[in-house]
Amino acid sequence: MKVVIATAFGQMARKKPIDKITVKDLVEQCGISRQAFYYHFQDILEVMEWSIRQMVESTLQTSLRAETPEKAIEAFVSVAAEHGELLLRLLDSQRRAQIERVFVEALRSNMRRLLSAKRPDLAVNHQDLEVALNFCAYGIAGVLFENCKNRDLNVEQLSRQLSQLLSGNLI
Repeated sequence: MKVVIATAFGQMARKKPIDKITVKDLVEQCGISRQAFYYHFQDILEVMEWSIRQMVESTLQTSLRAETPEKAIEAFVSVAAEHGELLLRLLDSQRRAQIERVFVEALRSNMRRLLSAKRPDLAVNHQDLEVALNFCAYGIAGVLFENCKNRDLNVEQLSRQLSQLLSGNLI
């Protein structure tokens, strides 16, 4: 049922401003009761958070299977390009701060998991790792938010640039 509600939310968000979508709209769209909605979600913000986390988790699974760091980054860039219009609508809402926070936290958490899976031998102290993860999560999120406006985004080029930047080879 969560997927049904989140899918309906995504469809509605493509047609009208996020701030105008109500629980009433969602339950009507899904053909469910308000009680069914509240069984799964507390409010619209929780629907958005859950949807973003699902999207990032799915992307993480793709990036974990990637053969190169560039291909791992490309998974995230591709999703941002594919859902650019929806991301822009989310960012244009009154809940921008919460959406950015959820997106960055999801990226940060998943980068930690990606790093653990791809570099289990990495020896770095906890504080340095936290700073690096924050820097990368905020940086990647900012670049993805900025580039989701570009309908002609060259996904491969941006992925290569981000990979080079993260590896210290761009500058």
